[in-house]
Amino acid sequence: MIKLKNLLALNEMTYNSGPEGRHIERMMQPLTLFVKEYTLPNQLPPENSSHTTLDEIKYLADLELDEEYVKKYDKVKKVFKELLEELGLPYVEEELKSLLNESGKFIIDLKYKYNRPRPQQIAEFYGMDLGGIELDSMKTPSYPSGHAVQGYLAGMFYSRKYPKHAKQFNILGEHVAHSRIVAKAHYPSDKQFGRVLAERLFFMLNK
Repeated sequence: MIKLKNLLALNEMTYNSGPEGRHIERMMQPLTLFVKEYTLPNQLPPENSSHTTLDEIKYLADLELDEEYVKKYDKVKKVFKELLEELGLPYVEEELKSLLNESGKFIIDLKYKYNRPRPQQIAEFYGMDLGGIELDSMKTPSYPSGHAVQGYLAGMFYSRKYPKHAKQFNILGEHVAHSRIVAKAHYPSDKQFGRVLAERLFFMLNK
C-alpha cells in the first residue's frame, strides 16, 4: 500500500521548476493571426494521484509502441505539406509556419500554468516502465499536448479553406494528436484538452 505522505508528494510533482530560455521567448511572442483579447479554456488535469491518471498510465503501458508512426507525425508542418501536395492544393509555407508558431504561445502558456509531469515521471513513482520514445519535441510539461493542439488546429484551418477535403485534413490532425499517445509521451487527457484548446484557438483566429 502506498503511504499517504507519498501520495501527497506525488500530487506536488511537476514536470520541472518552470519555463526558461526559448520557452519564455515563445510565451512573449507577438500575435498577428489571433485576436489580441482572448480567454483560454481553464480545465484542470486529473491529479497525479488520481485513479484517472493511474488508469491512463496503465493504458499507455499496455499500448504497443510504433516508432515509425510516431516519428512520421512528429513533423506537423511536413505531413500537412505532403497532404496538400498529394491533393494538388497550394502549399504556402509562411501560412502554416505562422499558424504553428503563434499557436505555440498559447500552448506553452497553458503547459506551464498546469506544469503536469510527463507520463514516464508518474510511471516511475509506481515502479513502471512505459517503454516509450523520447524526441526533442517532448521537452515541455505534458498538459495539453502541443501536437494535439497543432494537429487539430491545422486540420480545422485547412478544412475551412478547402471544405471538399475536410475529412482528409481532420484525419491527419487526429493522426498527429494520437501519435503522442502511441509514443507514450502524453496521457489521453492531454490529447482531449488539446482538442479543447484547438477549438478555442480556431475561434480566435482573425477571419
